[in-house]
This record gives sequence, structure tokens and C-alpha cells, in this order.
Amino acid sequence: MAFMEWDKSYSVGVAIFDDEHKKLIAIINDLHDAIAAGADRNALRSIADRLIQYAIMHLQHEELYFGDWAYPDAEKHTALHNAMKQRVFSYRARIEEGEPLELAREMLEYLRHWLTQHIMVEDRKYGEFLCSKGLC
Repeated sequence: MAFMEWDKSYSVGVAIFDDEHKKLIAIINDLHDAIAAGADRNALRSIADRLIQYAIMHLQHEELYFGDWAYPDAEKHTALHNAMKQRVFSYRARIEEGEPLELAREMLEYLRHWLTQHIMVEDRKYGEFLCSKGLC
């Protein structure tokens, strides 16, 4: 059983963003599997880096749409993205310095909670907005 599974209730109604959310969940599951296998610092660093790179690409992609479609809550939503990036970068830096398995577990729990709450509340708002513009 996967640590985190895509559920239809996570859909924002815009296929490209649903697909990106699915990919984020898959990488989160990769991190979980590495932790469960007792991976070393290098392996955890590699997966954390892949997760961070993909997450940043995804967040920038959302923000590009916000600008292109004049999403009214863009500033607030982008601030939430920035806070998440700071927290994940902090976890990544601490993986280098501290107990990598424990810190990777903390990062994993944070991301699962953040992603599900963010999708279900904030991303749904832009999904409804973009759908009203005919992008569904």
C-alpha cells in the first residue's frame, strides 16, 4: 500500500495540474519507500532533491497560469507556495546535517499534510476559477 494515494477528491478540474499533483504524490511515495528501506543520506538527498525540483516546477506552472488568467487570489496563493518552499528547503538542509531518516520522515509527513490540505482548499479555488474560463 502506498504512503499516499491519488483520490478523485483531490482533482482541481484542470487535467494538467491533476497530473502534476499525481506526479508529486508518486515522488512522495518514492521518498517513503526509501525511508522504509533505511536508505542512506545520499539516497534520501537524491529523492528529496527530485521532489523539490518537481514541486518548484509545479508551483511555478500554477503561478504562470495565475498571471496568464489574472487569478484574483494569485498573491495569497503564491505566498503559500513560498512558505512551503522555505520549509522544504529547511528540511533538505537539515537532512545534510542531522539524522537523515528522521528528518526525511518529518518532511514526508509535512508534505503529505500540506499537499492534501493545499489541494483540497487553495488549489480547488484556482481550479474553479480556471474552469470558469473554459480550461476544464
